[in-house]
Amino acid sequence: MNTTRTIFFLIAGWLLSSCAYLQSVSDQEELLQNQQINPRQYNAKHIIERYTYFVYGRLTSDISDSNHYSLAVVALSDKYQENEIVDVNYRGKVNSYYALNLPEGEYQLLVLEDKNQDKIYRQTEIIAQHSLALDKQTYPDKVVGNLDIQLHNPIPQLTFPINIPAQTEKKRQQSLFFPKGSIRSLDDPIFSERMATLGMYDPAAFMENVPFMFYALEEDAGYKIPVVFVHGIGGTAKEFRTIIDRLDRKLYKPWFFYYPSGMDLNQLAKLFYNIYLSGKVVEKGPSEMIIVAHSMGGLVVREAFNFYQGNDQEIKVKLFISMASPFGGLSSAQAGVENAPLVLPAWRDLSPKESFIKHLFRNRLPDSVEHHLFYAYSNAGDSQDSDGVVPVHSQLAVTTSDRLSGQYGFKSGHAELLRDPTAIDTMFNLLSQVKNPFPDKHLYYFSKGGFDVELDSSYSEMEKAVIQRMGIYLRALANGKLEPIPLNEPFLAVVRGRSEPVNAVDTAWLKFIKDYPELAAAKHDGAKK
Repeated sequence: MNTTRTIFFLIAGWLLSSCAYLQSVSDQEELLQNQQINPRQYNAKHIIERYTYFVYGRLTSDISDSNHYSLAVVALSDKYQENEIVDVNYRGKVNSYYALNLPEGEYQLLVLEDKNQDKIYRQTEIIAQHSLALDKQTYPDKVVGNLDIQLHNPIPQLTFPINIPAQTEKKRQQSLFFPKGSIRSLDDPIFSERMATLGMYDPAAFMENVPFMFYALEEDAGYKIPVVFVHGIGGTAKEFRTIIDRLDRKLYKPWFFYYPSGMDLNQLAKLFYNIYLSGKVVEKGPSEMIIVAHSMGGLVVREAFNFYQGNDQEIKVKLFISMASPFGGLSSAQAGVENAPLVLPAWRDLSPKESFIKHLFRNRLPDSVEHHLFYAYSNAGDSQDSDGVVPVHSQLAVTTSDRLSGQYGFKSGHAELLRDPTAIDTMFNLLSQVKNPFPDKHLYYFSKGGFDVELDSSYSEMEKAVIQRMGIYLRALANGKLEPIPLNEPFLAVVRGRSEPVNAVDTAWLKFIKDYPELAAAKHDGAKK
């Protein structure tokens, strides 16, 4: 091993695996050589020191039967090779999100629908087309959001064949609210160490498996408080298992920003803002949000707050808990930038000498946010101490303008902080101070669920979910069993004939009281009927 690599491993021992790093160095050298001999956009996407663009939007359609077929979004480029397939999103879903990761250039985006269900996407199955040009002048943040594609539009016939095998996906619970494939368990292979390593050294390969970076453990329930967990470099959602096991799932819904941690932190922060905070993807609900971020994840979240516009659509965050986050950067990252044979974009941003750390606190936190800082130490806890990875002085390097609401030190290691009993007790005390807008009696009725009854095709899938998951709560409201709160007034106005229905809750209940009048008017409150 040469001197440069020896230095690198001495200053970057916090990485997952030196073997994985060496393999990545070799893979990147091979990619660069191949790109010189036989250039391709697909190769360019996987060269880690070249930037790529994250492109996402909805596949919109008024034709409901498309839900029965498999969709894929394909990005084609003519830059180096005619009709080169650069990326494929296999998790397309009607009226939900697709996502692509693409290098700079011009593209044709094709949406294909496996109508004959032969597990092959063909040129005769294209149902939408969209042109896209990517350059840094147009998209300086390297994030292209809200690029919606209307399905079933007339498109020109292609003169070349397309035969893309469909992916065989494990059958799993699908969501009415989240992107396809978003509901997983913490034991899912997608959260493995192998995937985390891929996210560091080959972000493009990671995003081919994790296209949208949003994950949940269960279907959405609007009355629960969202808690977003953000891992650090080389991390996954699994690291928060000890915390998740203690989380009261009747009150809180855990979500995960699962991202390729070798990427540019500015780009990741913009993605976090767009997905979780802008209100354009995760829609604003009745409850304020909680964010728990470990290590580098705290930097991603803090930078995301810099994108706040202060408009009414944005998600209001009540509580931000950072855990062992290097707000002052890492000198070891700077040594890696200066000495390593392969430099990850995230290292540049972690360097105290680079612009990311220097400008991290350029804007104040939004007034609604309470930032509670958890730091870890090995010995005395003074500024020269460390948690084994991040020096204490870096963990505490928060400007006074950020108005810390609390600062707590724990004698713990960097990763061990996520399992430290005292730290977790402190965290749950803070969580308990974020109040649910629904009173306890309302939450009691929510917990009873809905009605297990036959609902015909006049009900949409969303309307069926309303009756089957929260029907007993709606009955209690409509029949006066519950004291209403202001959030209930629009629904009650519809029930009492004072206004027209405006959403699936309204229309579902009006249909239900017509189809099942005795059940809807039941005087008792029991388990599911």
